[in-house]
Amino acid sequence: MMLMRPRFLSPSPPSSRREPRPRTLSEASRVSSSSARPPGPGPRPSSNKQRPPPNLRRLTARIVDLTRRRQLAQIMAEVEASKRRARSGRGGGVNIIVMNAVLEACVSCGDVDLAVQLFDEMRGPMGCGVDGVSYGILLKGLGIARRIDEAFEILESVEKDTSDGSPRLSPHLICGFLNALIEAGDMRRANALVARFRQVLYEGQSVLLYNLLMKGYMKSNFPLGALTVKDEILRQGLKPDRLTYNTIIFACVKSAQIEKAFQFLEDMKDEAKRDDNPELLPDAVTYTTLLKEIAKIFIQF
Repeated sequence: MMLMRPRFLSPSPPSSRREPRPRTLSEASRVSSSSARPPGPGPRPSSNKQRPPPNLRRLTARIVDLTRRRQLAQIMAEVEASKRRARSGRGGGVNIIVMNAVLEACVSCGDVDLAVQLFDEMRGPMGCGVDGVSYGILLKGLGIARRIDEAFEILESVEKDTSDGSPRLSPHLICGFLNALIEAGDMRRANALVARFRQVLYEGQSVLLYNLLMKGYMKSNFPLGALTVKDEILRQGLKPDRLTYNTIIFACVKSAQIEKAFQFLEDMKDEAKRDDNPELLPDAVTYTTLLKEIAKIFIQF
């Protein structure tokens, strides 16, 4: 008979656990540093993607607002600050839209010299470039400043396709300069400009150009010259609009040709009825122009 050894006297099986191996100094330092790290997500991996281009709409809107207040110095300060931020990699910068707004600010505030300087910087090797809008603003500024020869040189370079930015010679490009001449009452040069670029200006056969010329005669010493423009409108096969008639009536009133003014009023009504065009009917401007002159006549008597 086999005797059973009591369970508590049975030899315990050899342990499968091993004694921990002593850590080296480098391992111990790695463990201690990892255990000391606070819980939470680790640092984000660095990305090599470039930042998106800055949104400069806010700067452009700011320039437009400051232009209304005629704060040109503040505009230049904020533009320079935006350029510095771009150089330091903190966003900012400028583009052609921003700089066109700055050009418009210079012209509106009467600093055409600064506009010319900025235009040269824009088309330089480190500039943002120029486009048709840039040329149009500069031409308008040169016209206002009576720097006519410079403006004509620019137009000729555009016509010959030798100008930076390759702007297209268009009515929009020329009309800013033309309007500046008209506002100054310089009808001699205005007519010379129209004659020089007649083919370009008459693109689309719009009556707007003729209305612009009429406005010029209103600012000159010969307001009845507007009647010759109306004759040209008819020769071109165009139809006068309400602004055309209002300008002609004002020209007659300004020249004390009251009967002729009322005759054009009747012509205006007849043409609107004949063409079934309510847009041609006299408006408040038409009647106000006539009533003011009638009031002056009664006051004199």
